[in-house]
Amino acid sequence: MSRLDTKALLEEFTDYLKVDRGASLNTLMSYVADLRQFFEFLDSKSDRGDKKFLFNFKTLTEKQIRGFLEHLTAQKISLRSIQRKITTLRLLYRFMILRGYADSSPMEKIKTPRLQVSLPEVFSVKEVESLLKAPDSSLVLGIRDLAMLELMYSCGLRVSELLDLHLSSVQWDDGSLLVKGKRGKERWVPMGKFAKEALKKYIETARKELMRGRYHDYVFVNQRGLKLTRQGFWKILKAYSVKLSFSKQLHPHILRHSFASHMLERGADLRSIQELLGHSDIATTQIYTHVNSSKLRQDYEKFHPRAQGVRPDVRTHTS
Repeated sequence: MSRLDTKALLEEFTDYLKVDRGASLNTLMSYVADLRQFFEFLDSKSDRGDKKFLFNFKTLTEKQIRGFLEHLTAQKISLRSIQRKITTLRLLYRFMILRGYADSSPMEKIKTPRLQVSLPEVFSVKEVESLLKAPDSSLVLGIRDLAMLELMYSCGLRVSELLDLHLSSVQWDDGSLLVKGKRGKERWVPMGKFAKEALKKYIETARKELMRGRYHDYVFVNQRGLKLTRQGFWKILKAYSVKLSFSKQLHPHILRHSFASHMLERGADLRSIQELLGHSDIATTQIYTHVNSSKLRQDYEKFHPRAQGVRPDVRTHTS
């Protein structure tokens, strides 16, 4: 099959990602969007009169791929997005070679451009403490919000992991959670004392009231008793941040990043943090060593008497 209908290819590739690689819905949507953009570029460069989206992938060249990447650069697409599109194309050709639709990959000689590492913003311990005191525990939604924030910070969860928690995920005896991470990988994560207490209070009181007779197994729900969405959680976190006048740039995983950074500051082993976060590669976890180094530099410049080139006022004493 040297020529493939791109619609059929996308469907087959999506099934492969979903079944064989356990890709999440968000990942699938990103890959499909990248490939549609790639196919449209190829079609725009084709001299064929018809528009059936048929390409000979066996003869597709490195030059054509580079032309696509140059097109993205000219469109001022971010370097991070270009990196992801290169990853998508590598994966596509891996799949096509596996299925016998291509003999080799034109991606072999194409290097992924390096992206300057941007350190994740984190809350200070004081800011986290302020955030955890913000929910009004006399209100149903306040009880829910405190349970979510405590779990996010106590367990270092991704937002998707928090919102996908089921009642059956909670192991009360040893105070742990069964978390389903990326690609369906499961891991056990311990809960802290405060997180366990907040979660127990929420499930036994507020959740029952919010459910209003509905039944499903998701732990965290909205005001209508439906599973809380990522957008819903984000609005909650942002509202508290505005209320507390936090100046930091918020992002969905700021509590997860804060968890890892604070653990590292207090001497936790990097491998332990890797396991708790569910990172498959320790290189991903190592970004928090850069965060820590950045703080060390700030503290050094702030507190060391000779860091700024200013001589300290030292009085000499003679005996």
